[in-house]
Amino acid sequence: MQPLGIRTYARNSPQAAGRIVALALVANGEINACEWEALHAMRAHDRLGLSGPQWHDLLDDLCSDLVAAARPGQDCVVDAIVLESWLDQVDDPKLRTQVIELSAAVIQADGHVHPGESVVLRAALARWALSMDDRCRIEPLIYGLDFQVLPRRDAASLG
Repeated sequence: MQPLGIRTYARNSPQAAGRIVALALVANGEINACEWEALHAMRAHDRLGLSGPQWHDLLDDLCSDLVAAARPGQDCVVDAIVLESWLDQVDDPKLRTQVIELSAAVIQADGHVHPGESVVLRAALARWALSMDDRCRIEPLIYGLDFQVLPRRDAASLG
């Protein structure tokens, strides 16, 4: 069940997918110009099936929901249960890939991964069965932009 004031959207709708991308956009506490430009360059709202005004309304609604759910004296954060329910509203594998691609692009646009942005990606990684390509796309953003995967030595060579 969603907390009072938090909107629900139809499963796999442009709004359900767009909300996650919008959350990635605002998860650092602000909308940086370079992040906004990255979404614009990728035609994010079109790719999600939203018109320009629908995208702006979705972003406004998300910010209103975050402010309404905030506790006095605390940052506007999405609690884990709400974030999981939002992620569960997107279960189409192709749409998940698109959401990950757009979210990763906006998060890395400023060259810095804010802890709030990392929370969104870690939740998606934990909640969604992602392809190896999608996992490789977001793991550096979770663990640091200089993250490298090194091959493991096989057990026989450890002796």
